[in-house]
Amino acid sequence: MTTLVRDRPSGTPAAPGSDTRRPPRAFRPEIQALRALAVALVVLYHFWPGRLPGGYVGVDVFFVISGFLITGHLLREAEATGRVRLARFWARRARRLLPAAYLVLAVTVVATLLFAPQSLWQQWFRETLGATLYVENWVLAAHAVDYLAADGDPSPVQHYWSLSTEEQFYLVWPLLVVLGTLVASRRGGSTRRTTALLLGAATVASFAYSLWLTSTNPAPAYFATTTRAWQFGAGALLALWLTRPDRRPVGDGVRTAVSWTGLALLAACALTYADSTPFPGTAALLPVIGTVAVIAAGAPGGRLAPTPLFAWRPVQQTGEISYALYLWHWPAIVLAPFVLGHDAGLLERVALLAAVVLLAATTKRWVEDPARFTERWGLHRTRRTLAVTAAATAALALVAGGGVATAQHRAQEQEAVAARIVADPPSCFGAAEMDPGKPCDNRALDDVVVPAPVAVSDDIAGPRDCFVDVDETALADCSFGPVDDPDVPHVVLVGDSHARALLPAFRELAAEGRVSVTAQLKNSCAWTTGPVDADGERARTCEDWRDRLGSWLEQHAGSTDAVVTTGYLDFLSGDPDRQASDLAAAWRPVAERGVPIVALSDNPQHDQEPSQCLDGGLAADATRCDLPEDQAFPDPQVYEKAVDEVPGASFVDLTPLYCRDGTCPAVIGGVNVYRDTHHLTATYTRTMTPYLERELRDVGLPV
Repeated sequence: MTTLVRDRPSGTPAAPGSDTRRPPRAFRPEIQALRALAVALVVLYHFWPGRLPGGYVGVDVFFVISGFLITGHLLREAEATGRVRLARFWARRARRLLPAAYLVLAVTVVATLLFAPQSLWQQWFRETLGATLYVENWVLAAHAVDYLAADGDPSPVQHYWSLSTEEQFYLVWPLLVVLGTLVASRRGGSTRRTTALLLGAATVASFAYSLWLTSTNPAPAYFATTTRAWQFGAGALLALWLTRPDRRPVGDGVRTAVSWTGLALLAACALTYADSTPFPGTAALLPVIGTVAVIAAGAPGGRLAPTPLFAWRPVQQTGEISYALYLWHWPAIVLAPFVLGHDAGLLERVALLAAVVLLAATTKRWVEDPARFTERWGLHRTRRTLAVTAAATAALALVAGGGVATAQHRAQEQEAVAARIVADPPSCFGAAEMDPGKPCDNRALDDVVVPAPVAVSDDIAGPRDCFVDVDETALADCSFGPVDDPDVPHVVLVGDSHARALLPAFRELAAEGRVSVTAQLKNSCAWTTGPVDADGERARTCEDWRDRLGSWLEQHAGSTDAVVTTGYLDFLSGDPDRQASDLAAAWRPVAERGVPIVALSDNPQHDQEPSQCLDGGLAADATRCDLPEDQAFPDPQVYEKAVDEVPGASFVDLTPLYCRDGTCPAVIGGVNVYRDTHHLTATYTRTMTPYLERELRDVGLPV
């Protein structure tokens, strides 16, 4: 998922992790075939996203399979013995899933230390800790709404979100079956009927919550266990239905039609869904229904049945290694560019895929199977298994936690170095090097990078309460300087995170007594009347916030000497002419009250985070991290066009502070300019203060 702009990390080991050691008469080739199909969808989606845009639905296939198999197993034990041995169940799950999962995590930790830039260590090790403790989905759900986090590349363990969801299912679902068994025994009812009512209620509640959260806050909804539980529940209810004593047999013809229909639904989802599809929500119904249909149909006979395809050896073998294949493929994709020094090309990706398949087969043969079936050292015993699991989890968590602590310590050291330099800046520091009226060159800064890449993600414009988050609509009460002093010009800074990035410069001006500043800033919400190119929650809260903002600006027009605004062009909808018109429509009511509007040009944006390049992960020479100016501004400067439509508005082009001679450097005057792909560091913005003041004065503001 990188920046959380709808990253779709997909896949899950759950169904591949299901126990396939069963008598031949109980073997179901369609289950193994579904595993093969699901992992193929996920892997191909990740290797070539544009070719299979909806391949992430493989996750849903696995979730349904897990619900079906695990519920069937638990129900059989409950009906046969009147109880469920929870510790034994959890121990079997641990033997099946953890050895391969922890092996991949351990290898990924080593690879991170060897190849990944230190600027990524804190995020990656934090997620490794989440993956070890099987809470990675909640780590990502929190990150999905944390706009303060850098856009960053996805970590090599991000795919453990689905394993975490699975493990949480394995922890909670058996308790519902136990509860159903206890209630039935006390009331003298049917264990099956009571369990069905409990699981059905949980499934319906989860589905309703999934619909609500997907429509209101889709980013965390994608990862939350509570929005995914109904998919397990669908498989569980299917298991209950298929094992009814009074169920009548269905002919091969009908089962064949149902099976092919289910497969067609899965193929349609994989080909037509995309990252922009709201998910899970109602869109997840189709892959769930498709999977349920294939399992319900079983392995029908007949010339037109898909059973021979299901039983085809390559399909069955792919299903057998699906868990390990899922585990290895994503770290390989994420780490490959750092190992190669460039993005993998077609042939390199094919070779990488072949290597992943080989790794998966080796892991299945030498790790998964021995761990599942061995009786050496008493590992088949429940207590011994749980003890070893606890020890392995603690050891890996300690390593991951140590990685986080080390990264934080290095970041703090670099922050202290940066603070000393900023407190007494040398000549030509930061934006001073770009001053067109006074060329400056301090060779002593050639080897200086402040803040260091390892600390850059924390170099954020604050304070936090000046920035309205994605799920908020109330205006912030955030002012600096003598706001009530009529002799000091009062400036209102309005916009999204790109406007927020400039707040440190305005705070410096306020601290010097040159202006007073009120910040009205919101996540992903430019000051415009047009729709925002964002998900439903961002768009809805942005519209509400802008309504409040417009009223506030008009009410405070008499005490406002200027409104300064800018924004991230990628979040504006429509063609450039429409974008400019929508901006002007928002500004015009305030301008008509006599308040000058000053629009600032947007800053450059990069495809790759400059700090990763500076950190030596992809390049050692800082100049190789620079960006051609024509690539740095892929969108037209519609703010300049909007100014032409609003009398009393002015445009300030800050590009000379970011770029010169056709190049936009990643480091300017020893200062690291970008904290991610398109946000300025607070340190660089502070060095812009005197030049921003000069530009504002040139357009008539009394600063």
